[in-house]
Order: sequence, then C-alpha cells, then structure tokens
Amino acid sequence: MLNMLLGVGISGSYVIHTTGKPYELHFSNTLLVSTVGLLALLLTTLIFVPLNGYFLPRKWGVFLICFYVVIMTINVVVEVLGFD
Repeated sequence: MLNMLLGVGISGSYVIHTTGKPYELHFSNTLLVSTVGLLALLLTTLIFVPLNGYFLPRKWGVFLICFYVVIMTINVVVEVLGFD
C-alpha cells in the first residue's frame, strides 16, 4: 500500500507539475472490491481485538484468511466476467 501511495503520489505530482493538468486515475471494479473488503476486515479487527482483551484466537486467524479468500474470489469473478 505504501509503495502504491508513494508511486502514484510522486509520479502524479510530477505529471501535474510538468503538464499543469490533473492526473486522472481509473478505479477499476477489482480495486473497489479489494478496498471495500480490506477496509471491512480492518474495521472488524479494530473492533474485535479490544473487545477480546487483545487476545487473538486461532478462529480469528482462520476467519481472516477465509474472508481474504472470499475477497480474492470475488475479484477473480469480477475480472473474468468483466463487470464494468
């Protein structure tokens, strides 16, 4: 994520500085699915961990991995079927 932010930020700043025009980004459906899914996992973890006394059981790790696999499966379906 940091590499993407720095890469887009630095190159975008350079393009804006040299051309004087805004740097247009195309947000694909795959990127939106990844963003929403990973933010949902982050917020869920942010709530779960303090409520559980900062103890992370094995079931939570399995849940995170399964949810990640679901997000990646949705990404593959969106990419293959070409939802635009």
